[in-house]
Amino acid sequence: MRVLRTLACLAVVSIMGALLANGDTVHGYCVSPAAPCSENGTITPTNNNPPTFAFSYAGNLNRGHGDFWLIQLVPDNHNSGFSLTLNGGNTANPSEAATLFSSTEWNSGKLSSYLSTFDFGGPSHPLSAYLPSTQSVDAGANGYYVYLYDFGAFDYKTASGDPMFSVSSGAVPQGSVFLSVLTDYNTTNVTADTPNSASILETGSPSSVPEPSSMLLLGSGVLGFAAVMRRRLKM
Repeated sequence: MRVLRTLACLAVVSIMGALLANGDTVHGYCVSPAAPCSENGTITPTNNNPPTFAFSYAGNLNRGHGDFWLIQLVPDNHNSGFSLTLNGGNTANPSEAATLFSSTEWNSGKLSSYLSTFDFGGPSHPLSAYLPSTQSVDAGANGYYVYLYDFGAFDYKTASGDPMFSVSSGAVPQGSVFLSVLTDYNTTNVTADTPNSASILETGSPSSVPEPSSMLLLGSGVLGFAAVMRRRLKM
């Protein structure tokens, strides 16, 4: 009997440990000026491009802190020349440029295996959780190139709001997917993960956002042209 009780206790502890390890999640949603978007059981679609989105937290707030990472899955047929910088709201780093994880695309297996430097304890993120939704708006996609954005330290318990993201420059290819993870500070152990259905899927056609420096140059050119025309009119 004592052996049975011990085994039962060990089983309960194992189950509770698994639940605790996998119970913390972050869920993507769209924010103004984008139209609302919600989980549909498969993935969370938005037709706004460029998108504005955020990630809420579900779990024990005492564990809801660490380094906040965005992961973008870019369809493999749109990787050539891809460049994107995102603004972060309520984040330690105000903007981050996309960093390619590997020159080899992800086209089979699980993201948790492909992103080998991250220690995933929650959803395994199989390719089949994303690719059919991407192919519904981009039939030419057969996999993804994976880009990372490290927005630095974040604590859901003390933050003034959810981490929120918008496009600073570049374009989001149609069929792209955004998900996020929290990792331990200065490590890649994932403590909070995005369920597959809570990832953001971009279904709209891309609209490029110019770099701020390009906007300044354009503005200077317009002002210079106006000054020249004003002098000519005076003559």
